[in-house]
Amino acid sequence: MQNSLQNSNKDTVKRKYTPLERAVNRQDLTLEIAEALSWAALGEEDAEMQAVADLMIQSAQDEEIFVAEGLDYIDEDTGETKFFDAFGSLNVVSSRCNPAYLKASATRARKRIKVALKRVKPQSGEHLRYIVLTQPDMFGFDFDNGYQLLCGAVVRLKNHPFFKEKFRGGVFSDEFTLGAKSNRHFHFHVNILGYAKYVDFGELRRVWTDCLDYSARDMGRKLEVNSGDGQANVKIKRVKVLSKVEDEKREIMLEDAIMETVKYVVKGSDFAKIPAEFICQVEKALYGKRLIETFGEANLRKGKRKKDVMDETSYLDKDAQFKICADNDSPDADKIKPETLRQRGARLIREGRRDEWLRDLRLEFEKRREFRKKQLSERYKFAIFCTLSGEVWRGVGVTDERYREFLAVFEGSNNYQTAVVS
Repeated sequence: MQNSLQNSNKDTVKRKYTPLERAVNRQDLTLEIAEALSWAALGEEDAEMQAVADLMIQSAQDEEIFVAEGLDYIDEDTGETKFFDAFGSLNVVSSRCNPAYLKASATRARKRIKVALKRVKPQSGEHLRYIVLTQPDMFGFDFDNGYQLLCGAVVRLKNHPFFKEKFRGGVFSDEFTLGAKSNRHFHFHVNILGYAKYVDFGELRRVWTDCLDYSARDMGRKLEVNSGDGQANVKIKRVKVLSKVEDEKREIMLEDAIMETVKYVVKGSDFAKIPAEFICQVEKALYGKRLIETFGEANLRKGKRKKDVMDETSYLDKDAQFKICADNDSPDADKIKPETLRQRGARLIREGRRDEWLRDLRLEFEKRREFRKKQLSERYKFAIFCTLSGEVWRGVGVTDERYREFLAVFEGSNNYQTAVVS
């Protein structure tokens, strides 16, 4: 009996969710976060945050989420075309609280990091390293101040002689986690993935602690480090590309290091745990921020010299926004800033015209939805798509016979789930 239970538990742990199940889970999570943001915005009378909540709620409707079979990609190692099933959103709202946006941004950044690292030409004695710099618990700091402290420390680190001497080029990223004992304070971290010479553990701790200390002084605050020796904690791992990891405390595979680097601030599920009084602050503090950036030779592009890029910064997480664009041919186009849907919603809500805003939002999403369907049909020619509301369409390369077979299963089932799972 005991062995049976153990096997059952193992099966539960190893079970993989279908794209349909993951789509529904993400939908539920998005709505949960959006409702929390909406209640917080209502309490604070914050029109902008209410607009963001409305955008997220609309993006999580059944007609906005699709499941697809027969998506294709080219394997980088073999050059072969492979097929897979997945799910996605037709309208992705650019909010750091939005799980769909976090996932899409991390996917884009992961691809760009691989390209950026290939620009770096390591010299003798330099190796690819993954480093985590932690920030001490900042009790009494709200999220905005804590993140400001971190950003100030990173700027100082990049300009520090120690860093310039040791690191040739790579990627920075920011992330935060909720406190283990309480969700009312945050742990901030900086991830570095780049080529560097030997980095002394003790020296890196000292330099990073100094950067944090000076950043706190710039804010008129005092840094208190709660470690035994008063130094901020860091982790250093050598990145393995071909051979396997032998010591998990000292080594990490390249793919795993990239995944850690693009965790993208925080997992979407953690946003649901943020107390209501903080969620608006977190969304505002992270909105429009560039949280993954290259440095050094990783900035090197065609036509640029190495000495011109060493101090430049290139951002990998471009913040795509819904915009109502101005006429680019207008002589005043440079002076006119396009109004985003977020800004438009905030304006209409402040003017007491929320019903009008919600109506316009549904119409705008419907227009974009049709455009996105056409894009997907052309990009994934052999895929069949089905929204959670039951609308089906196909890629331009799907044969009539295969499409009829899918529709036969779909129409003969009680709901879309049977068709998609089949």
